[in-house]
Amino acid sequence: MEEFDRKNHWEQIYQTKKPDEVSWYQPMPVTSLSFFDQYNVPKEAKIIDIGGGDSYLVDHLLNLGYKDITVLDISESSLERAKSRLGNRSGLVTWIVADAAIFKPIERYDFWHDRAAFHFLTKED
Repeated sequence: MEEFDRKNHWEQIYQTKKPDEVSWYQPMPVTSLSFFDQYNVPKEAKIIDIGGGDSYLVDHLLNLGYKDITVLDISESSLERAKSRLGNRSGLVTWIVADAAIFKPIERYDFWHDRAAFHFLTKED
């Protein structure tokens, strides 16, 4: 049996589907944004969005004045779409292409956000 190529799978999705053609599309990620209010996350907090891809969360966080945002996704294509959408503001964000299942942060983050990214990990280990 062939090993599932997770990276290839996600690259294919982001190269063939428009942002609003995926089931997780949210122009306003209300629930995620509510966590920042609920937990009084300071504007200077180090934030990482795991599996953020081309999510609009980063746009809203920048609009709200958050200054230290990292977006991680296995798909480089998804991050490129987000960077393109943000234009010059993309330089205000740290972008990491990595598989969340094996990602080992080299920094400490104050707020770790993932919106259902880990339910795609299907092996028990």
